[in-house]
Amino acid sequence: MVTGRTQQQVTEVLNTLQDAYDSFSIHQSSVSVDRETYERVVQRSEHGTVEVDVTVHRDDGVLVCETDDVERTPHGLIDVDDDAIETAARRLVRERTGISCHVVDLVSANIVAVHDTTTPDRDPVYRLSVSFEAVYETGEPADCASWHASNTQVATTHPLLE
Repeated sequence: MVTGRTQQQVTEVLNTLQDAYDSFSIHQSSVSVDRETYERVVQRSEHGTVEVDVTVHRDDGVLVCETDDVERTPHGLIDVDDDAIETAARRLVRERTGISCHVVDLVSANIVAVHDTTTPDRDPVYRLSVSFEAVYETGEPADCASWHASNTQVATTHPLLE
């Protein structure tokens, strides 16, 4: 059952992160959505319950990707069954942008319990979004990526309900 597995996976990843990092903020929220959105979240959760957002810094700015006409920091679902979360985050940045980075800090973890409003007795689906800070190591940005001044406003959170 996806719903029970999502809660277990979120708890395990959060425990691992708490063991590895001294201090980071944890936010927890609950949202109620229509059946269609709930089913989409369930389906997406079959491919992973953890999403990372990585802000990569270099002397001349931060790494930004353009996806669906939105400029934002590298982000996406990761598979925490195969790798440490930091390894998966670095691989995601490299695959999406061509940039290798080193994760230096965990900024925050956001837990969301998604409920079905049409069937309130259904178990919630849990999602986890983790934000990392990283520093540039090597590589040239792919066509979809570029360096922006550090004071440039870019999206840094990804909707967990897509």
